[in-house]
This record gives sequence, C-alpha cells and structure tokens, in this order.
Amino acid sequence: MLALNGVDEDFGGHIDTITREELCEYIDDVLTATGVDVEALTARRGRDGSELTDEWRDW
Repeated sequence: MLALNGVDEDFGGHIDTITREELCEYIDDVLTATGVDVEALTARRGRDGSELTDEWRDW
C-alpha cells in the first residue's frame, strides 16, 4: 500500500475509483488464495472486509 501511495503521489493522484476498486479486489483475491480469511482478519481489526486496505492507503 505504501508503495502505491508513493506512485499515486508521484503521478498527481491518478489512481481513479475503478482502478482503486480493482487493486483492492486483487489484494483480497491474493490473500484469499494464500489462505488468509480476509473477513476474519478485518473483523479482528474492527473493520468490514471491504476496508482491508483503508488503514494504509491514501489513494
């Protein structure tokens, strides 16, 4: 996330809504494929599953 924050900043905040949603879905899919229970992970942090990246991303 932090590297993507830098890329977004370097290019003037051009990670648009559709790209942002696709990136978040990809991250969720990769974690799920490696055995991470995303819903349980986010629930332990007091978040909804769709908020997985919110803590670290600015884009």
